[in-house]
Amino acid sequence: MSIYWLDIHAAPLLEVQKDLGANDPSLNGERAASLDKKLQVSPSDLQALFFSKCENDYIVPFCSSSKVPLRVVTHPFDSNTCFEKAELLDAWDPLHVIKALYFEYSGDGSIYVAVIPETGCFIDRGRLKELLIIGGNGHLKKSDVLPKYMTFGTCSPFIGPWDLRMNGGRIEKMVFDAEALVFKKNENGLDDFSFGVDHRVSLQMNYWSCFQMLKRLYPGVVIEEEVLNLSFKEKLVRSNGKINITYQFQSLNYRTAKFVNGIHGYGDVTQINDYSDEINLPRILNGAN
Repeated sequence: MSIYWLDIHAAPLLEVQKDLGANDPSLNGERAASLDKKLQVSPSDLQALFFSKCENDYIVPFCSSSKVPLRVVTHPFDSNTCFEKAELLDAWDPLHVIKALYFEYSGDGSIYVAVIPETGCFIDRGRLKELLIIGGNGHLKKSDVLPKYMTFGTCSPFIGPWDLRMNGGRIEKMVFDAEALVFKKNENGLDDFSFGVDHRVSLQMNYWSCFQMLKRLYPGVVIEEEVLNLSFKEKLVRSNGKINITYQFQSLNYRTAKFVNGIHGYGDVTQINDYSDEINLPRILNGAN
């Protein structure tokens, strides 16, 4: 199966169904599309199949008790960026694919995490430092170290208590975008998150629900701020009764990104995309010192 829905009323899986390498058509070489098959799975089976191996014991219980929709999706190919994942999901809007960006503060080595929808623009690290009220003269840079059960290309917000600085780890704060939280709560749809270290498996739940879960689990560490701001240059030219407007966005907030992604109309459209995963770029190309 390619979609494993959490269902508290589902019957236990047969032993043969638990062998994903042999029976999952997205993983066994058949290359079935990510959303091709569906299976209702009990909380205990979903936990055993996907979450126990990465020592995650809070996602399934939270969703079960709170009646939050949750599903795990298997994919026929590896993905390393949100845009690759969106294509695997039958051309989903990248705004429904969530990325977790891990930044290290050069002053003391602490790690700060920004969990945001994929807008296509990089995040303003200087502004992020101000939002998080990080004192000192240091700067935020791409973290070379990730939490346990994470690899570059599968970064997620699903950390363990051992990852927190107060418990001997390095994570100081995790921030979600406040505007996106409002929109996502009202949309009440599913968003895609990586988890664990397998590039062919992801989980889907609502961004707002994910925030509520992690905030309850790690109070004071998981917060919300206006992380995604709108910054652009505009060039408007009127000539012979025609208007030519050119925009160059340095950063996009959720509302504007949603508008840009949803524009429809009449005319000729040229779209050139240079999709790169922000966290994998060399520091010199990603604006770090």
